Amino acid sequence: MTSYKLFDSKEELLQRLGDEGRKIIRIGDKKICLVLYQGEFHVFDHLCPHNQHSLLEGAINYKNEVVCPLHAYRFSLKDGMECEQRTKPLKIHSLKIENDGVFLQVND
Repeated sequence: MTSYKLFDSKEELLQRLGDEGRKIIRIGDKKICLVLYQGEFHVFDHLCPHNQHSLLEGAINYKNEVVCPLHAYRFSLKDGMECEQRTKPLKIHSLKIENDGVFLQVND
């Protein structure tokens, strides 16, 4: 797992997320979705593993799954598994908020 400092504080993170509560984070050539949903931060790969469609606008349902807007594949935000195991899992990453900043831990 590789760690990257994204923001100097949680306040900066919230400001950058804005009203939508969603943002694409670029780490080199990789894009990662950062979503604030019901008070929790979720971080996952930008593209659906099924058909490489952006998950940035994907709904998050009551089961804590992100739903791909293209074919409605649903991925657990805990472990990345697709609910019906029709495709490979979505990579889930983590966010750590510490006194010296906000850090993204990328699951390589």
